[in-house]
Amino acid sequence: MSAAQGQPLFRISVYDKDRNFECNIGNPSKLEAVIRWDQVSTLTMTLPLAHRRTPELMADGARLRVLFRGEHLISGPIVSEAIDSTGGKDDTYTVTVEDDFRILKEIYGWPVPASSISDQSFAEYATYTGNAETIVKEAVTENGVTRMAVPGLTVAPNLNRGSTIPGGVPFRFHSLAEQLFPAVTDAGIGVTVRQEGTALVLDVHEPAELNTKLSVKGRTLKQVSMTRTRPTASRVIIGGQGEGTTRKFRMLTDPLREAQYGMRAEAFRDARDDNADAVMDARGQETLREQGPKNGVSITLAGSGIFQYGPGGFHVGDRVPIEVTTGVTFTEVIRECSIKWASPTHADIEPSVGDITNQPERAMANRFANMFRRIRNQETR
Repeated sequence: MSAAQGQPLFRISVYDKDRNFECNIGNPSKLEAVIRWDQVSTLTMTLPLAHRRTPELMADGARLRVLFRGEHLISGPIVSEAIDSTGGKDDTYTVTVEDDFRILKEIYGWPVPASSISDQSFAEYATYTGNAETIVKEAVTENGVTRMAVPGLTVAPNLNRGSTIPGGVPFRFHSLAEQLFPAVTDAGIGVTVRQEGTALVLDVHEPAELNTKLSVKGRTLKQVSMTRTRPTASRVIIGGQGEGTTRKFRMLTDPLREAQYGMRAEAFRDARDDNADAVMDARGQETLREQGPKNGVSITLAGSGIFQYGPGGFHVGDRVPIEVTTGVTFTEVIRECSIKWASPTHADIEPSVGDITNQPERAMANRFANMFRRIRNQETR
């Protein structure tokens, strides 16, 4: 991807811990951003160790904000640094930035966010219900803005986007990210936290449905490979509290899945941590999601002229049709995109689409995340 009329693709700005502008960085030695849909995006940048802006970058709380083709790409704090030095001119300094989306992992949802930590007995859970945008913004406002007063954090006005989340989203000292996702993603919206001036603005947006069909035959792709797994359950039995004949049970069914696949298959979910219908239903939805269909598509772009990242092109979260063979087209979500600095006017773009089921490390990470979520549900009882 090249910049129009020789204009730089990237604008890299350094800010202090209070988000006050410090300086700009010209041409880095290396830069790669991995932009993720409803997850924490990251950026790594390498400069010569003797670069005159190294002191600003090494200051406690230093931040970067990067524009790509004039559009916000990533903003966030420098979370780690590395120096490789032999005392010569090739010494390097590398920083890693995590996107401001990370604050959703740092804010926990209290059962009673308006009360002190010693007075949390009024409710066992805080369950936020309604459409996805309402749930996200109420949870962040009550816990991040009002209770914690996270410096600079503001929440954009609620436009009630996204579908209703069945059972809502319950919190009992869970991080917001842990409980909100992937339920909010499945409800059709994406969440962003971006530096605007000295503020951190949380907002949501609805992804686009792209019309450009990618295919090897159409010469927009060099290569395409796909893995596909069918659903393993369409119904979930949720077991709540109690023993023997006194134990509470609920059932959730996905009628659309049953009609689409001509299946009826049950799974069981232990939810002894709570007997509230909303909480039990939320646990059941997690299991339905875990045992749902997954398509993993790996693609290599033939070029960046037709399918490019940024203004007028695609963004993570967008849905794109991909023809895997004649007569077989799947529309999949662009989950992440790697953007690598090649020159001031060119970047290498590599999108990832669908659920990547053919990468063992990702599958294992998802399993561990699900396991730890269930452990924390027990720990916070």
